[in-house]
Amino acid sequence: QARRHAFFAVRAAQKGKPIPKGVRHPLLQPLVQGVTVGVIGAGLMGSGIALVMLQAGYTVRLVDINDKALQKGVHFLKGTIASYVKRGKWSKKKAAAIGKGLKPTTSLQDLKDCHLVVEAVVESMKIKQKVFTTLDQVTPPEALLLSNTSTLSIDAIASTLSPARRPYCAGWHYFSPAHKMQLVEIVVGKDSSETTIAVMQALTKRIGKIGVTVGNCHGFVGNRMVAPYTGEAVFALAEGVASVQTVDLALSKVHGMVIGPFQMGDLAGNDVGHFIRTEQGITRDPKTKQVGPNRGNQRYTELGDDMVTELGRLGQKAGKGWYDYDPKVGKGRKGVPSQELAEFIKRYNPVVRKQPLDANGVIERILFPLVNEGFKILEEGKAQRPSDIDVIYLYGYGWPAWRGGPMFWADNEVGLPHLLKTLQGLYREYPGSEWFKPCKLLEKCVKMDVTVEEYYKQNKIRSKL
Repeated sequence: QARRHAFFAVRAAQKGKPIPKGVRHPLLQPLVQGVTVGVIGAGLMGSGIALVMLQAGYTVRLVDINDKALQKGVHFLKGTIASYVKRGKWSKKKAAAIGKGLKPTTSLQDLKDCHLVVEAVVESMKIKQKVFTTLDQVTPPEALLLSNTSTLSIDAIASTLSPARRPYCAGWHYFSPAHKMQLVEIVVGKDSSETTIAVMQALTKRIGKIGVTVGNCHGFVGNRMVAPYTGEAVFALAEGVASVQTVDLALSKVHGMVIGPFQMGDLAGNDVGHFIRTEQGITRDPKTKQVGPNRGNQRYTELGDDMVTELGRLGQKAGKGWYDYDPKVGKGRKGVPSQELAEFIKRYNPVVRKQPLDANGVIERILFPLVNEGFKILEEGKAQRPSDIDVIYLYGYGWPAWRGGPMFWADNEVGLPHLLKTLQGLYREYPGSEWFKPCKLLEKCVKMDVTVEEYYKQNKIRSKL
């Protein structure tokens, strides 16, 4: 039943808007050889997106103002293409043709002939706005201007464009590594035109990705829901009710996630999350010891921040994160428990600890607020349907296919009355925590004695996206 649900969920998510009559967009021509697109940022994400577009037959101008970073990106692309030939995935002829389409450059001025430009620079609003201000000046008037931001406001990025260009701006959020992960979030800004979104939906499908259209909010759908997931995992450590290992084992071995939250953090880089929280203005400055202006009274633990700033535990790339990594063990990718971190965590534990959580307790404590956030996203109209959220988690976050996705799981395995009762209990235990405050849509579904999927079908809810 869960796998059947996932199959039809993907089909529903990919059913895009119709292309308006008379629109023959260059990006959607039967033959796209010679159709040029641009990718800004030659890091792992930008290079991965460039490879995806090269594979689809487009000419790609890969831009990075840092020549060293650009050459590193080119080296990655050439090495990956060569590996495909070696493994028999591509013929030498195909590899040569694809490689020929790569046009590296350090100048944004070289994007003057691009029909689409996707920005994949560092997750900083100031830098992204500066890039889009330049794109407004150098790209063709009808070029799609897309951001690969994972958390930042598309509207704030688009605000630096001239009014005539804003309808061509939207989010195109790939998941890392972009050339391997199937999911892409198509983020609709307040000025994004229907034609822009329709072209993006068709293009995303054409390049072999699963596109899910979402609304503009912090973190969109996937990363907005992952915030309470990873946040509660760290709180469990700080409160002394679980360890790094018990959390990851509960989520991966018992629940079935591909990897647990701490393994995920080490893989992505713990400094990435710390950088995003710093940009949000909620971390403590390690030099001045001043707390960021936007933290307010929200429930917060500095354990994850301090681990990065004091211990330099950035993850696999640093040889230490939530786990230690030994080059001799699993090629440096298999985490082993860290004594240093275990001692460090004790600094944050209360004098009187609560009863340790068992595997089911860990799962409910960490996944129930994630599902609750999904209900809030639906209530706000930032996702078109519950099954779209399921697709995002199945294809972007390693949710087990046999559980159908977080919303399907809540409807069919957990049961919404149990979800609501548990959240109410946690909200009483942690007053003021928005993650545990039950969503009104959840309360409404329980009152009506329907699943959220049934609620959407019965009320024939039409998304504004």
